Amino acid sequence: MINRDNLIKDINGVIGLDLLEKALQKDELANGVQVLGGENVKKVTLGVSLNEEFLKLAVKSGSNFCIFHHGYDVRTYKSRLPLTSQKRLKLIFKNEITVMGFHYALDAHPTIGNNAMIIKKLGAKIKEPFWDEWGYTATFEKLQDVHDLAHKCEEIFDHDIFVVDGGPHKVKTIGVVSGGAKPYAEHIAEMEAKGVELFITGEANESSPHKMQESGINYFVCGHYATEKFGVQELGKKIKSHFKNNVGVEFIDIENPI
Repeated sequence: MINRDNLIKDINGVIGLDLLEKALQKDELANGVQVLGGENVKKVTLGVSLNEEFLKLAVKSGSNFCIFHHGYDVRTYKSRLPLTSQKRLKLIFKNEITVMGFHYALDAHPTIGNNAMIIKKLGAKIKEPFWDEWGYTATFEKLQDVHDLAHKCEEIFDHDIFVVDGGPHKVKTIGVVSGGAKPYAEHIAEMEAKGVELFITGEANESSPHKMQESGINYFVCGHYATEKFGVQELGKKIKSHFKNNVGVEFIDIENPI
């Protein structure tokens, strides 16, 4: 068992105070503590998105400290709390759960963030910030076959990959932005300026495939949820490394094909 506030301090140290400060400027979603729960923590549970199913499993596992990439979404319509919000809040307050969310911070983090981890798993090296600093460009030491990279992404994400063959068959420079990074005109212009030959993300809109193909850029759509597991999992490893057997740490995987 460990003290809640010491755990929060450690987590903020791992993320970095400078990055948390930047997140306050760039992101309207949570990047830090949202709800303070019990003062003592036996187990930390981590997930991509806060939802009722996750919270029930966390409580069942004995956890009262939950960390998410997508934390509790406080946005409402006309200040009305819908049923989904009421169910989640009831579980949080009844079980005295501490809730932390790290949206921008776990996309942009240069070593444990979603995009940094995807780049690492692909065997590339980070080059420079990309997409208003939500992601990164990266380069391979040697040219990589696009279809080989598609198969590698299927393994990394455990998800079907929607592939648009828009650019060269062998690539060196990629752009990676996890989650819902649908490319619009300004993003395609940035890719062209930075020499991106393959763009990897989680979601697409109807117009994206043709625009990317016509722009001469390869395009992989790999799943919003599937591309955003890595940051919170790496954060869990950091917590476990620091506190050892004094606290349990578990990633709860709530399947989501989107």
